[in-house]
Amino acid sequence: MDQSFDDVWAECEDLFAQARQTLASLKEPQPAHLVQASVNALFRTTHTLKGMAGMLGFLSFSRAAHRLEDIFDLIRKGRLDATNALVDTLEAGVLTLESGMEELRRGRPEPEDYLHSLRRELGELEALALPAEGESQDLTAMLDLPQEVIKALSEYERTRVTALLLSGMPIHGAMVCLDFATFDERLRLLSQALGAQGELISTLPWEAPEGREGIAFLLMTACPVLALDGLPLLEAELFGTALLADPTRILAALNSSRSNQSGEAAGPEASVPPPTLPLLESSPSAPSGTPQPPPAQEVEILRLPAHRLEALEAQLMAVGQLRDTASLLLHRTGKAGGDRPLALMAQMEDGLLEVQKALLQMRMVKVESLFSRIEPIVKSLSRDTGKPVKLTFTGGDLELERSLLARLTEPFLHLVRNAVDHGLEPPEERIALGKNESGAMRISASQRGRNLRFDIRDDGRGFNLERIEARGIDLGLLKAGQPHSPERLHRLTLEPGFSTKDRASQLSGRGVGMDVVRSEIEALGGEIHLSSEARRGSLVRMSIPLSRAVVSCLKVRCAGLDFGIPLGSVMRVQAGPELRFGGDQVKVLGMSLPLESLQACLGLPEPQGQQAFVVLGQQGAAARSVAVALGVDEILGRGDLLLRSLPELAHAAGVMGGSAQEEGVLWVLDPEAMLGLAMDSLMRRVARV
Repeated sequence: MDQSFDDVWAECEDLFAQARQTLASLKEPQPAHLVQASVNALFRTTHTLKGMAGMLGFLSFSRAAHRLEDIFDLIRKGRLDATNALVDTLEAGVLTLESGMEELRRGRPEPEDYLHSLRRELGELEALALPAEGESQDLTAMLDLPQEVIKALSEYERTRVTALLLSGMPIHGAMVCLDFATFDERLRLLSQALGAQGELISTLPWEAPEGREGIAFLLMTACPVLALDGLPLLEAELFGTALLADPTRILAALNSSRSNQSGEAAGPEASVPPPTLPLLESSPSAPSGTPQPPPAQEVEILRLPAHRLEALEAQLMAVGQLRDTASLLLHRTGKAGGDRPLALMAQMEDGLLEVQKALLQMRMVKVESLFSRIEPIVKSLSRDTGKPVKLTFTGGDLELERSLLARLTEPFLHLVRNAVDHGLEPPEERIALGKNESGAMRISASQRGRNLRFDIRDDGRGFNLERIEARGIDLGLLKAGQPHSPERLHRLTLEPGFSTKDRASQLSGRGVGMDVVRSEIEALGGEIHLSSEARRGSLVRMSIPLSRAVVSCLKVRCAGLDFGIPLGSVMRVQAGPELRFGGDQVKVLGMSLPLESLQACLGLPEPQGQQAFVVLGQQGAAARSVAVALGVDEILGRGDLLLRSLPELAHAAGVMGGSAQEEGVLWVLDPEAMLGLAMDSLMRRVARV
């Protein structure tokens, strides 16, 4: 994909994020003028997406965006009310387009119709719209047919479709493929037979099935039931039937719509929920003195090619190296020039770090942007499977690099689908187990130094380890008769082609997916771990390294090397005249903690005693702090470090990155890994290994 498309993609990404946020706001009560402004913004967004896609030659995407644009136009003109059900459908449409744009970005071909899965719902929305002044009712949009087919209907056919649906008559479709030599005679006979069952509304050209020679037609007929045994069909002529429009659903929707327009309650037969947020009706006036939210401010966005940003970063790195050299020379000369040069150098260092932070910020987006893509998917899955799901998010204010967002979306969506399909039980099964009827899913993000950790938890049935083991043996991935740990069995589900489903469903069981998730996470330099407890739920944990990050650290020195310890894991710093050795116990705030030298943890030569130590701690799953004292040679102070991942440290235990300093590279430690290394070292001391 060329550079011009990369620029367009960046703009589309912002447009999609704005659209999701605006759609979510429509579900909250707010003054009518703000609602109208939101709908106008959505109309402009889809119009822009349509134009950009058309400019790049993606015609199917452009048509799909145009259809959503038309519905937003109906809403802003007051011909549709923004019910929660309508907003859910539009959210699903926006998410479908967003996923489609990501597929285009990866060079994959366009589908014929992006909105195929929402065709029925969108058609009902369009048909429910009040006719404009001077227009008559038209219900053809409720036919479960592609838009280009509906547009091909004549005025008479449109009139008949509307009249028949209003009279309560279903409309069926029969797809036939006829031989070229006799198609005219065969079509006449079939049309007569269908006319005997009801009213033949239209005979439309259709796409022949793959690998079949002949000419295909769609015969659209209004009749109570389509009786195939009454048709003079030859072998293999019929290749499909469909109920194109159900009048009971349509009439209920129309009754609901009309009742809401007149301000009356809908009758008991209505199946579509009444609108909760009319767009053009005046909202109750707010009490005097109640502050009104300010109108949204236009924000000017300037776009820069990524290579220009990278060039600027490289220049700043060069300036930073000059700064380090100058700082070193200045410190060597002491205060020959007075305090002023040292103060100026300190200001220069602070200024450069702030610029580097600002550049880093340009690459970052909030994790909330990822969460907002997941929420409508979970709602859709909940409806499709009949499993109520209570979804919660934490950590949305954290930030990740924009380039990671696109690559994480698909793995996340697959894991969420798996959790709903495999993990969460149906409501009746949950009630029998003493659980809440609604399944719970919690997605959390947390930052551990340079790593972002994502946890996806559910309170479902957990992984069926016995079935996983049996399936692994069948596939030859495990040996029968040998014990297999839960960790090994959980990890097995990430192997290519592994699935416990005997048949594929629309959500999972196709033998692909989890291995792709693992591959994508590992390609990002991350890790994925699975765990579960029978009938209690499961946990998927992913740890993703950021290629750049600014980390606040405590700087220490050991064995002549400088290290940084992220301040979020530092509980206490202590120094004194007494020498301490690895394996000692130290008293800290009335607690006795084991001490291990940092050198021993990292495999460096141990010192002959140390006078300073850092208490490193982490909150465990039971909210109980795990802590250990790390002995160090010297405490250097604290500072904000621009952290980068360095290739030579990709597999170094306990180190998660480095930061260029005036006297060389300062290695930044991974607090979680250091706790494990310290405990292992102490256990070896006890065992005298």
